[in-house]
Amino acid sequence: MNFRPATRSIHRRIFQKSVFRSFSSEEGKRRDRVKNILVAAIDAEPTPRPDFTKEDAAKHFEIGKNYVKGKFQVHNEIHHDLACKIRMKNHAINMFPRTTDELSYLRETALYIDDDDDTMPPLYRSIPLDTPPIDNFDATRYMSEKEDD
Repeated sequence: MNFRPATRSIHRRIFQKSVFRSFSSEEGKRRDRVKNILVAAIDAEPTPRPDFTKEDAAKHFEIGKNYVKGKFQVHNEIHHDLACKIRMKNHAINMFPRTTDELSYLRETALYIDDDDDTMPPLYRSIPLDTPPIDNFDATRYMSEKEDD
């Protein structure tokens, strides 16, 4: 990959002098330093791909293939477990009497969805997050006291 033609236009835009702005010398030096860092990052040569022998490439391919197979197996086990639990729950709900007045509360209780804050999925179930969990992070420190309506 060669980024040279595109970076030249970026380089020109970064270093264009603005007629409307005038900075103090201290602020100008700081901005020039930041511009130089940005330009150096943009103009940096990409790191070349390492040259692997055919044996190393085959070994890495096998490692990747086994990793994907293992991840698919874990994924399928989790979803099979959930599907079995859902199927057993639906079967149990269908076994409740429907017309008997004295036992109809059992069906209503089984169909009740608990939406309390204390209900959480089991610890072994993975929950997708935007970021990895942070040790000793307390979200309440960043929440405001007043609730915005």
